[in-house]
Amino acid sequence: MSNQISKLDEQIKKLEREKKIFEHSLSKIDRKKRTRRLIQIGALSEKYFDLYHNDLHEVEEVFSQFANYVKANKLEKHKKREG
Repeated sequence: MSNQISKLDEQIKKLEREKKIFEHSLSKIDRKKRTRRLIQIGALSEKYFDLYHNDLHEVEEVFSQFANYVKANKLEKHKKREG
């Protein structure tokens, strides 16, 4: 009886380790996807707003200058709902 309990405890520990490894790999995949998306958005921003030679502060000023207009005039098909 005690032997079965220890075997089950070992299985539980093994499954918990596997779960942790799997969750970590999912998190890593999500981070890579987000990083790729941010790089692509940055590249498009440079391209369409001609921001190749501006520093981060100047880029932020340009974005804030147009942020309200873009939010108010975004096409319906581009509006995403959270949840």
